[in-house]
Amino acid sequence: MKEEKIKETVKLQFEIINLFQKNFAKIFHKPGESPYNLNKNQNRAIMIIGSIDNIMPTTLGKCLDLQKGSLTSMIDALEREGLVCRKKDPQDRRKTLISLTENGIAYRDWFMGELEENASEILRKLDEEDILAYKESLQIMLATLKKLDDTIRTKTVS
Repeated sequence: MKEEKIKETVKLQFEIINLFQKNFAKIFHKPGESPYNLNKNQNRAIMIIGSIDNIMPTTLGKCLDLQKGSLTSMIDALEREGLVCRKKDPQDRRKTLISLTENGIAYRDWFMGELEENASEILRKLDEEDILAYKESLQIMLATLKKLDDTIRTKTVS
């Protein structure tokens, strides 16, 4: 019984991912007038770094599903743009942390506004009841994904 539910869940998950990509991923490509010409992964990196702050490159790479070489090149480019900086971890000087600069924070704030505007434009096509159902579904998905993340992290540490 559990295995059947897992199979059904996996199918739903991929259907959701495909439809999300089709309907929402484009908003990472079409920001308004920006002083920076960042690609989709660079924009996603800015959003992730800003939400976590002081993130290790390996963690960022896992979030973006990027290999080490591609990740290093991307961080170098963002650093050249003055949006991120590398610094040593005060608890372990062998580790490097990535954080947003003041320009990076300002860009993230601006880009978040663009994302909200573009996503709102898409969601306005739904009626209020569907928007509420979508919001509630996302809240459940987020809570479940956080629970899964905690479970995986706990097992990895053990």
